[in-house]
Amino acid sequence: MKIRGAFVLFMVLSLLNGCTRDDICAEGTSTTPQLIILFRDIANPTQRKAVPNLTVKTAALNDQTILLETTTDSIAIPLNPGAEIVLYQFIENANGSNPNSDYLEFTYDTENLYVNRACGYKSVYSNLISDVQQEGSANWIVRADTLTTTITNENEAHFVIFH
Repeated sequence: MKIRGAFVLFMVLSLLNGCTRDDICAEGTSTTPQLIILFRDIANPTQRKAVPNLTVKTAALNDQTILLETTTDSIAIPLNPGAEIVLYQFIENANGSNPNSDYLEFTYDTENLYVNRACGYKSVYSNLISDVQQEGSANWIVRADTLTTTITNENEAHFVIFH
């Protein structure tokens, strides 16, 4: 009986010891970066300017809300690693009496990079191009500039919207 108990204890300890540190994706490990966007004042381009009650949605069949009614001067939104193009709807004063929608289309190339066994792959983006969809004189987005065409991390802004 003692031998059987020792064997069971040995098996349990062996199984518990089988998990290694690389089976868990460590916090702080680089993952697929989001697109960092700053909002600036068109009258004073060096000054950041918050957008009141900003809502951002995907402009696809599923119309997914990315950001809901937030007053902010910067945001981080995801690009789609499974596509080469994404269209977003940016709504200023989303809950107000006079909401104003503009559409931005982002085109990019995607490269999947292996991180490790626990974390799998991450996507990085290159050749980022944007296009503000012109809808007439009601655009609240006056200009949009790409700061960097390659997105590998979230340490700096990638894009600026002037309003």
